[in-house]
Amino acid sequence: MDSKYIVTDIDAVESFGGEKPEDGAWKPLRAKLGIEAFGVNAFIGRETGSRVIEEHSEEGTAHQELYVVLAGKARFELGDEKIEAKTGALVFVADPALKRTAFALEPNTSVLAVGAAADSVFTPSSWDNPYTS
Repeated sequence: MDSKYIVTDIDAVESFGGEKPEDGAWKPLRAKLGIEAFGVNAFIGRETGSRVIEEHSEEGTAHQELYVVLAGKARFELGDEKIEAKTGALVFVADPALKRTAFALEPNTSVLAVGAAADSVFTPSSWDNPYTS
């Protein structure tokens, strides 16, 4: 990164995916901003019911994730529990093995995801940069 800082708007970052309204869109913030210290992306559910966080776990790693609901309202499914999270909510998943997903409960629900392994230096995932593929 050549610049000492970057100021932008989430709407200025290109979206990927979300071809169908029920699909969430991904905004690769880490790659776009050149962040190397941690993973960070935004996910947008355009319609109620759109998936904003793909179902996954980080089993076998020390990866922790923090989700921040930037706009709208989301239903997080964390293991067997379902939690409704409104704008401003913070959902921290400390257990890497816990299966998680989230769905938009309102149109244009936006969720920021920040994550990294607690036991090592951050290394970007292979899927995490659409600008180099």
